[in-house]
Amino acid sequence: MSEYSRQPELLPRAKWWWLGLALLLILAGWLYLRGYNVSLPYMISNGEPQYLLGAQHVIDDGTARAVDHDSYPPGITAVGYFFLKHLRPAGAHHVTMLPALRLTSICAWMIIVALIALLAARLVHPLAGLMAAAIWIVNPWVVERAHFFMPDGFLTMFTLLGLWLALAAESAKRRKLSVIAIYMVMLAAVFKTQAVFVAPVIILLPLARLLNPANSRREVAEDIFEHCVRFAIFSFWYLFLTTILEADVTNPAFPVAYGRFGLPSFSQLSENLMPVIDTIPPPLGWISIALGYLLLYRYRRQVDAMWLLALIASAGAFLFGASLFGTQEKRQFFFIGAALSIFYSLGLMLFVFGLNEALNRLLPHRYARYSFYASRLLPAALVSTLLAISLLPSYRESDWLAHNFSLHDRRNDLATYMDTSLPPGRYISRHANHNTFNRNWGGYDGRHHFPWHKPVAELSDKPISEWRDLDVEYAIMSYKLLNEESYANYTNETVLLKSYPRDRNFRGPDMVVLRLYPMQYTASGQLGPIHLVGYDLNTTQVPPGGDLVIRHYWRADSPTAAPKRVFNHLLDSQGELVAQVDYIPLFDERRDTTTWDDPDEILLRRPFVLTLPADLAPGRYSLTSGFNAETGILQSPDGGDRLVIAEIDVQAPSP
Repeated sequence: MSEYSRQPELLPRAKWWWLGLALLLILAGWLYLRGYNVSLPYMISNGEPQYLLGAQHVIDDGTARAVDHDSYPPGITAVGYFFLKHLRPAGAHHVTMLPALRLTSICAWMIIVALIALLAARLVHPLAGLMAAAIWIVNPWVVERAHFFMPDGFLTMFTLLGLWLALAAESAKRRKLSVIAIYMVMLAAVFKTQAVFVAPVIILLPLARLLNPANSRREVAEDIFEHCVRFAIFSFWYLFLTTILEADVTNPAFPVAYGRFGLPSFSQLSENLMPVIDTIPPPLGWISIALGYLLLYRYRRQVDAMWLLALIASAGAFLFGASLFGTQEKRQFFFIGAALSIFYSLGLMLFVFGLNEALNRLLPHRYARYSFYASRLLPAALVSTLLAISLLPSYRESDWLAHNFSLHDRRNDLATYMDTSLPPGRYISRHANHNTFNRNWGGYDGRHHFPWHKPVAELSDKPISEWRDLDVEYAIMSYKLLNEESYANYTNETVLLKSYPRDRNFRGPDMVVLRLYPMQYTASGQLGPIHLVGYDLNTTQVPPGGDLVIRHYWRADSPTAAPKRVFNHLLDSQGELVAQVDYIPLFDERRDTTTWDDPDEILLRRPFVLTLPADLAPGRYSLTSGFNAETGILQSPDGGDRLVIAEIDVQAPSP
């Protein structure tokens, strides 16, 4: 029989275990905290805006009904409410509190690591606790979710904590811990209703005492009755004193609201379980673990049966209960994932026990002095090493995810670019960009408004003329459009203003920004590093007192050293100035010429209105433009200080 002894203490006493857990928590922090502010201020997650808006509406109106969030379990909204109500700077956008809220969520995921380690350590052996924690930490499914302010982490944390407290209460005969365990499950249910399916296991756990005839049946009955009363009171509040029964049946985030309800079939259970199993080492690993479980009976004394059965019952109840409402998204089953990590480590530990016993029998008796330590250390080192090797692909993927989360999101650049560079206008977009200018859902806090023309659309869905009839000014499409044959049909009807090709150093989709109106006239000319590529002009024949409306299209090789202003002069045949209008070159003063740093960008200038004098003599005049500033006028390669845009005929008024 294996020489590994049972570990009866609730908390491992070995210093090596706590050191190992500390190192694993550092690894978890490296994966979970790196890039925790992913994409901000653009909110990439669809759930976070809903939770923040729900909290904001509770502050403003006392209910989250405006965002269909009044029927959602109130836990996540309550956390958001506290931060927005009491910690947010006055007048700040609600997205400013998202980094702090994400940190609270990450703290929950870090605590989950410790709880998994404690459960597995008490179930079979401290080494199993470290292996289970390692499996959980590097799981890409967990790393991807841990970065966001979602209820999943809180649900899993409070459910695991409640289960550990309930088991600890029975193992250490501390009845007060079981009371706290019930409250933990209540807290879990406040974040997500799936936790209620674990409650019966915790409520009925005192029945395990009846296996010992010395325990009082009356005491067991009293404990279960008190647990039932507490949970009944909570359920009454949860179902009748909150608005949870008003759930919208179309809300996929709230399983109780699903219209379909019925006992799940085996295939239904499998459909919900298999995606979670697939997140933990490769299938061959599970086959090996299944073989390891063949040793469970032989080493049953090394495994705490009550803890194992409680874990199996909790995971089974959770899976069965959530499956009552049909096929669920994988994110509904993080508690199942945590339990599977523990079961996986149990299978590994059974292999360690088997190797330990085999070495004890194989080593000659004369080496008994050394065999005790060798048989204990070598199996543990071998299995731990094999586990580490098997987890390397998961770690690499998780590390890539964490790195990717730390990259700058191009949608922030897009929002800043359009807010500071383009006149406000309606736009169409692909799916990845439809929230970029949504103040509440996407976190946009720009000065100007760019309404999205719903629904998500491709440029090819309608002729350009029809998009214009719908007051659509811009199209934000995939960069791949430039390589498609169909793009040739749009070159004479649109202007490519800005492009964001795919770049491994940035997050977000590749994009192009098109203006759905062509340049009226193409042109060529250069002043300093700035090129004139075209212009719009309302007319070349105008009466005295009339208006000329001009818009330039610029391209800059490099920024200017100081901000420049555009001047537009109307000159007579002698070169004398007869009318002028000067102003900043683009729509917004924040985008001056010192920021023109993209040689491929077409800079769409604001329209200028040049009003001619009412007594201006008929004749031929020159419309010229240039850049000036206190630091000097930009000059052309031939030494000129302006470009001739067009010849204007001023016509005598009709008699």
